[in-house]
Amino acid sequence: MTKRRMARELAVQFLYEADGGINSSIDLRINTFFKDFASESLMYNGFINSINELYTKKESTEIFDFFKDIITGTLNNIEKIDFLIQKVSKNWSIDRMSRIDRNILRQSIFEMLFHSEIPKNVTINEAIEIAKKFGNEESPFFINGILDAAIQNINL
Repeated sequence: MTKRRMARELAVQFLYEADGGINSSIDLRINTFFKDFASESLMYNGFINSINELYTKKESTEIFDFFKDIITGTLNNIEKIDFLIQKVSKNWSIDRMSRIDRNILRQSIFEMLFHSEIPKNVTINEAIEIAKKFGNEESPFFINGILDAAIQNINL
């Protein structure tokens, strides 16, 4: 697993959890999530050997930086992102989408809008793989269709 994939998966999980609203400081929630939850995933996937390496090992700090960028960028631009999702999703309101699909779409569209250095096809492929892991059997097809339509609107 790449560092960016790890960051994306963690960001989707954070956004899924935060989808109902955030009651405390976003920075506090990000740091708490990363320390309490992400550390286990990072150890399991071999990025760190112990919790002591969480903020000191280069790989984990790069993951944390991208993870935090995705979350803060997505949440700070949620209205613009949701507007685009709504615009391209035929017969699907944001509220009708599964929470996991909605948040994969949100983070992927944030990446397409604000990380032009990442090829859009890479963002879509990553989103599809994350949807395969966390979504239902229809999620990869749904995500692919919405993101493909979103690219057309982003490139206008």
